Amino acid sequence: MKTLRTVSLVSLLALAACAEHRVDTFSEWCEQITGVDLEEKYSPFWAVIFSVSFDGNGVRDDYVQFLNNTLLKVVENRADRMAWRDGADLHLQNVSGLMDVEPEVAISDWQAGIARHLNSESEDDSDVCFFGTVASMFDGVTIYSTEFNALGQIIGETVTAISTERVERLGDKRL
Repeated sequence: MKTLRTVSLVSLLALAACAEHRVDTFSEWCEQITGVDLEEKYSPFWAVIFSVSFDGNGVRDDYVQFLNNTLLKVVENRADRMAWRDGADLHLQNVSGLMDVEPEVAISDWQAGIARHLNSESEDDSDVCFFGTVASMFDGVTIYSTEFNALGQIIGETVTAISTERVERLGDKRL
């Protein structure tokens, strides 16, 4: 009986000394990919065993919400939405249709940012965070460039697909 109590007490203490932190937001994912020591930052002082888990869908949802809100501010809320996702595919409405910007400018900015990350050429944490999240969390980016006439009527749309090569790079290890 005494042995059973001892085993039970040791098991209870071992379980109580375990802690987990779940990364499910864009900001926490940024910390991860920019090299922040998550164990040092989030581990409670009492934890003997600490683990970090990742919720890819949570990170994707939070990133899309951040991006959509940011782009809506840029276009002064003249659209219903600017960013959304379908599974692991990121979709964007090109700001060019609502601003005085050539469609190719925004598209080339996205292509260059993703390429910088894939080639490990990102120069600062914000670039790593922004495009690193796209490259690590999304299979591709689809940009919709809508053309309007002088009356504001839609006269055409061009769709540009940009691969992040995530499937090729990560295979079954994707979040």
